[in-house]
Amino acid sequence: MLKKISLVSLLVATSLFSFERASIGININQDDVEIEGKSSIEYFTDVPEYRNFFLEGNYLNAKKNLYGLGVSAENSPINYQNLLFSIGLKGVHSSNGADSFTAMPITFGAKARLGLEGLPETYLGIKADYAPSVLTFQDGENYGDYRVELDTNIIPNVNVYVGARRVNTNYKSGDFKLDSKAYAGFKFVIDPR
Repeated sequence: MLKKISLVSLLVATSLFSFERASIGININQDDVEIEGKSSIEYFTDVPEYRNFFLEGNYLNAKKNLYGLGVSAENSPINYQNLLFSIGLKGVHSSNGADSFTAMPITFGAKARLGLEGLPETYLGIKADYAPSVLTFQDGENYGDYRVELDTNIIPNVNVYVGARRVNTNYKSGDFKLDSKAYAGFKFVIDPR
């Protein structure tokens, strides 16, 4: 019952991210489902200078539930618009029976636009979220979430993607690999630029 309530709560929360410069997505594999949302902070402040700052949230239903909420900044280097870098801070929480886990990982990411002739816009991205023991609380020791993803725009405002992730929630009582699998999904993208 708690799992269903958590899933419905996250669906409602991610609907808040459905404004301009935003995306809502779902990805699955044989065992897991993840729902994710992202929105530019510019919408909430009406300040154009905040266009590159984002709120992000996700829910991963794997061997145990993992919730995440964070803020990030992303931008392209001057004179190279086909590359995007991001950095941010995220809060994650998970529980495994008697053990609870909360961490504040630092997030790093990069995404490159692949110039594939005659194909839709395609991007290759990597992302790493890492929290050493000083940023891990309760019964946790450290946390890591590492991903690689290939994303393509199949029709306007809809992207499909495939990727692989490895999520480790290491407790003081032992290491726990939450997820280490490939996945596929789609997302609705709202970007009026």
